[in-house]
Amino acid sequence: MINVVLLSFILDLYLEHRSVSLLLLCMGAVVLFTVISLLLVSGNKEKTYVAILATLIGTFVSLLIAYGVIQLTDGRGLHYESMEFVTIPQQQVFMAEILIGALGAVMDVAITLTSSMYEIYDRNKAISSRALTAAGRKIGSDIMGAMTNILLFAYVSGTIPMILLYLKNNSPLIYTFSVNLSLELARALTGSIGIVLTIPVTLYLSRLFIYRKERGR
Repeated sequence: MINVVLLSFILDLYLEHRSVSLLLLCMGAVVLFTVISLLLVSGNKEKTYVAILATLIGTFVSLLIAYGVIQLTDGRGLHYESMEFVTIPQQQVFMAEILIGALGAVMDVAITLTSSMYEIYDRNKAISSRALTAAGRKIGSDIMGAMTNILLFAYVSGTIPMILLYLKNNSPLIYTFSVNLSLELARALTGSIGIVLTIPVTLYLSRLFIYRKERGR
């Protein structure tokens, strides 16, 4: 409910002040979403702050990659027909969608991997940094495969009604899928990139904080 209210406030703020970038507002919202959600779920703990850092790094880097690719290719291959009713720049709305969409998957990976790393260390404080990293990498590879599939199915499933409508009206198969799936596949791909990037970032930050704490004793 907090996240819903916050998102509603951000969107209302943008509609009232069009001079402010929607993407910048959503970037601020993502920081608040991450901090509030992880603190409420995991509590005021060191692993929570590690997960927050990893989430923000993974999310913003994946957004930067998506933005760079879209600028370099001039958005070729992306079809904004589903946004034709939007009266504000469609690419700006799409980038905001990518940012918030990637956040959920990245946050899930970050907190799961961070909690696993801290739990392994708490169970065996004599474990070496290399062994802990290897265990985390194994967990991360399993998470990565599952989460990328979840992203793909979650995004693609929302286009099924429109695909059926196009096919019912005898639209060509390739045209139907390109028009309806281009944005969804771009969102899923960006989120997947965020997941892949977040795993090594989380492993590094977790190891850094765990053994920094150990060295400080």
